[in-house]
Amino acid sequence: MQEASIKSADRVLDVLEFLCRRGNSATHTELGFSLDIPKSSLSGLLRNLISRNYLEKNPADMTYSLGPAFFQLVSSGKQVKNILKIANAKIAWLTEKTHEASAFYLFKGDHVERVLGKEADYPLSYRMTPGVKFPLYSAAAGKAVLKSLSEKEQNEYLNKTKLLAITENTAKNEKELRRRLNDKSEDNITISYGENSVGVIALAIPILNEENKPLGAISIVIPEARFNSKIELLSRTCLIQAATKIQHELCL
Repeated sequence: MQEASIKSADRVLDVLEFLCRRGNSATHTELGFSLDIPKSSLSGLLRNLISRNYLEKNPADMTYSLGPAFFQLVSSGKQVKNILKIANAKIAWLTEKTHEASAFYLFKGDHVERVLGKEADYPLSYRMTPGVKFPLYSAAAGKAVLKSLSEKEQNEYLNKTKLLAITENTAKNEKELRRRLNDKSEDNITISYGENSVGVIALAIPILNEENKPLGAISIVIPEARFNSKIELLSRTCLIQAATKIQHELCL
């Protein structure tokens, strides 16, 4: 069973690679002959790829070509690669402007992971160690991503996620979390008031792709002792500017 699954995966990759080499067009016969795949096996494989939009069939000449899902996958891969370089410059700018720690987090299914961080030049500051993972329901960056998901995606996440009390301020149940997520904000910024780390307030804004799907979030993290209305307003303004520039550069 395992060998069959691996062979099937190899055949999928063979088909996609062949179409890339062949100018993105080939008939069933050409694919079968060139890749040495039995006709019945190839037919099922092609049907699956078409159903998931990785391939398209042209009825006029009975050829197969790469579909929109394939190109979206390639585009998403490029975005993830490019976003690290783009975001790194913007979080450096955030810390320069606010004098507070900032970070970029990648969205990874049921959590966000801090992949880039800039620390503040204060004795009292928050360590921005890369590689740290945070649940979507507590950290500001996670909540920013969760809030930007569709209602269906939010429901799927909440149905399978148990809310753990990371601090006494963490949302204790789904109703409370939804209330916090639905808190109206004209600037699309989410705040965590010590919900993930005691004594730390964080503001975050999601980074969206061209389809308005979240790639991750950028965040500014401030010790509660230093938090006030002035730094909150400055942080909100800078986060909006940075997110706008990141998304603009990603779509160029």
